[in-house]
Amino acid sequence: MWDYFKKQPRDWDSTRVMIQHAGLQDLFEGKGEYGQITFLAPSNLAIMTYLFDNNYRRVNEIPAAECRRLLEKLIIPQRILTNDVPRGSRSDATGEKTGGKTYTLMDGSEAFLWTFQESYLGVENAGAVHLWFYIEKFATSRRIYSSNIQTENGVVQALGHDFLFE
Repeated sequence: MWDYFKKQPRDWDSTRVMIQHAGLQDLFEGKGEYGQITFLAPSNLAIMTYLFDNNYRRVNEIPAAECRRLLEKLIIPQRILTNDVPRGSRSDATGEKTGGKTYTLMDGSEAFLWTFQESYLGVENAGAVHLWFYIEKFATSRRIYSSNIQTENGVVQALGHDFLFE
């Protein structure tokens, strides 16, 4: 996974700096305690928004413990592909969940993941399948914008540029 991020600097430079600063590089190189991980990965733009919102100029100005805390909320210590996640839904208005599956994150909290299949040419459940997630600490349902980026030691499920850390 580390090599993938390294080869895509336009999207992941700040993510790599954050991972290094948090002391988690080994995990992303496949040397950590988990053989496989799924990373709900924030892009450079999401990290830059966090910097701006918190009056930081560089990722290394964020305390290392804070970087680690933010990242551990986005790491599932197992390999999860979109096809592994059942259809489901979650209402932001009521919090009601149907279908889907709950996974434990590296920090011990939980993420609810589900898939939704669009209709295609008026035919229900014939279109694209999208992966969604909800983490209590972020208090909103979010769609994965680029899913199933497979690496040797896990899967990157890329978050949209509009993702906001808590």
